[in-house]
Amino acid sequence: MGAGRRARPAFGDAARGLASGRDAAIAERRGRKGRRGRAMKVFVTGAGFIGARLIAALKARGHEVDSPARREKGGAREFDLAYPEPDAWERRLQGVDVVVNTVGAFRGDLEAVHHSGPAALFAAAGRAGVGRAVQLSALGAAVDAPQLFLASKGRGDAALGRFGGEARVLRPSLVFGPGGASSRMMLKLARLPLWPLPEGGRQRLQPVHVDDVVDALVRFAEGQGGQGATIAAVGPREMSLADYLQTLRRGSSAKALELPAALVDTVAALAERWPNSLLTRDSLAMLSAGSVADAAPFSRLLGRAPRDPATFQDGEPR
Repeated sequence: MGAGRRARPAFGDAARGLASGRDAAIAERRGRKGRRGRAMKVFVTGAGFIGARLIAALKARGHEVDSPARREKGGAREFDLAYPEPDAWERRLQGVDVVVNTVGAFRGDLEAVHHSGPAALFAAAGRAGVGRAVQLSALGAAVDAPQLFLASKGRGDAALGRFGGEARVLRPSLVFGPGGASSRMMLKLARLPLWPLPEGGRQRLQPVHVDDVVDALVRFAEGQGGQGATIAAVGPREMSLADYLQTLRRGSSAKALELPAALVDTVAALAERWPNSLLTRDSLAMLSAGSVADAAPFSRLLGRAPRDPATFQDGEPR
């Protein structure tokens, strides 16, 4: 729905008269900050595996969505989250009700992509009077995490805490869905007759389906979950990596082979030299640490139980 058809703000003329200039505009916009049941203007950064699905889901619910290209015409980088121009962000965010950041990377300048870029976005959103901001983070994110991926995500989450409006953070475990890089890797591995795995595949996971992650982000954007909520997006049950592979295999059993730790470290050190490799020493460390949490808060946000991994491939071609 276009901006011209949005509901009128709740503030009366007298209330608006108490403020002036920019402060009045911010107060007015935050007064209409996206109540459930009304169309909003939502600004979504990231249009990848999760972001593209979120944009489609928001539009299907009648919301107006603005999602900037990584690079605008002419090669300008003003809407590249890793290299933000704060004034440009603020101009683009005028009239926006909700900002949702889904940008993430596993390689490259993680501090820029996960921390300084989102920090600039959230600061600009605050100055523009955006009422609500949602951050897609990662389970285990913390400013002092030993892996840069989780530490940079944690610093981005902390920056959201300084936003000034309503803030919500979603931290998913391993996400499964068609088109996902990790999903493709897991499916290929699951089809092998023998699984050569670090630690024999004993690492603990709580895989979650991408549709549940998107549903939760939509609910956060529409105001559910409570101000300041940080919720782990996890599946309904904990399992080992080997059990997860067997679930994805959907057929005869395969055997896990435990690889020597020294060999695993050597292979990871070599593999991480490739730009798009998901196998790195940091990814192995995060895998060993596990990715599990209480599923009850996520279930309450969804209003139902999240999908079980046994159903992840239902409806998809074998």
